[in-house]
Amino acid sequence: MKRTSISLALLVALTLATFGWAQDKPAQPEAKDAGGHSVLMKKKLEYTQNILAGLANEDFDQIHKNAKILNTFAVLERWFRADTDAYRAQLKIFRFANDELIRLSEEKNLEGASLAYMQLTLSCVNCHSHVRKHAQ
Repeated sequence: MKRTSISLALLVALTLATFGWAQDKPAQPEAKDAGGHSVLMKKKLEYTQNILAGLANEDFDQIHKNAKILNTFAVLERWFRADTDAYRAQLKIFRFANDELIRLSEEKNLEGASLAYMQLTLSCVNCHSHVRKHAQ
């Protein structure tokens, strides 16, 4: 229980820093790094790459841990970014695939978890395509 509380506190701190709430100026929709890349997206990519490494090594604990973290990011995005029907649809697909990754990692089902990972990454590609089209 204590570990969950600490993890939640760290996630809240990351969220505050990511969205600029801990600053005196108005909140930004997305914090950017020095290269102009979304800090949130870079973290999601990191966790997604960790899942792939877990799949390659049949490390179900690594898959499960990183998918659980991604699940939290998806919940946050639902609150802050889900401004179009298409975005909400991709987020729903992402969450479903990620939930499957969590479930299948608990079952130690490598083939199923691999398929869920493919569905997850396809939702990322489709969502980013949508976001790019609407940013222009």
